Amino acid sequence: MINRNNSYLRTPPKLLHPEQVQVFDAIRYSIDICEISHRRLLKNLFEITENKINPLDFPMIFLDIWSIINNSVLFKKIICREFNLNSRDEPYLKEINKANKLRDSNQHIDERLSQVYTNTDLPIYGSLSWRRYYSDSDLVLIPSIFSGTFTIRKKISIKVSNQNNDLEELNDLVQRIEFTNIVRERNKKTNTYNEEKILINNIMLELKWWVNHFEKQLIERFKEIDVTERHKSDLILKIEGFLL
Repeated sequence: MINRNNSYLRTPPKLLHPEQVQVFDAIRYSIDICEISHRRLLKNLFEITENKINPLDFPMIFLDIWSIINNSVLFKKIICREFNLNSRDEPYLKEINKANKLRDSNQHIDERLSQVYTNTDLPIYGSLSWRRYYSDSDLVLIPSIFSGTFTIRKKISIKVSNQNNDLEELNDLVQRIEFTNIVRERNKKTNTYNEEKILINNIMLELKWWVNHFEKQLIERFKEIDVTERHKSDLILKIEGFLL
């Protein structure tokens, strides 16, 4: 778990101002959603590598990819705004900054449908490749999946990029999860559409670095303060009633 159960981010001390608690809540939810999506992604990539693929497996995979992209970007925006950080200067926001460009471009998908077809004919929600490692043999599989329908003019080529390097592997069996999609870049009042590649593992590692960074600072700040009383996080209500 990236954000531990007893971390100050998850259960803030009661001495904090309510606005600070809201910031902590926004941070922990963006982190937790990314982690849940990443765990499910690893599980599903492993299963579709080994088993027969169901049509709904494809959107399920891209659902988790875009969940990680959107929520990691949300995390970045929160910490940069609340802690006055410049994302361009932070080495542990490098992959998330690239994800930010993908996220911004995807929000204009309605505008770029015809341009994408004309210029690139790339998959509508991107493509994904990963490495399936078999620890008991020398076999390595590199599956790739593409979103959308193949047209007559679409040429499929599987490339394993070397421009990105994993900081470290997070799973023994499913590795090097690389997502490719297009970003919209505006130049002299015209839009161009270019490929961008991100490594999902690196996004998760950057999120982990920031959580550890914040937690160390909070531990240091609170070490001489009584923070025994913590806020309780999340709530479920169960109401029983009767019709009269």
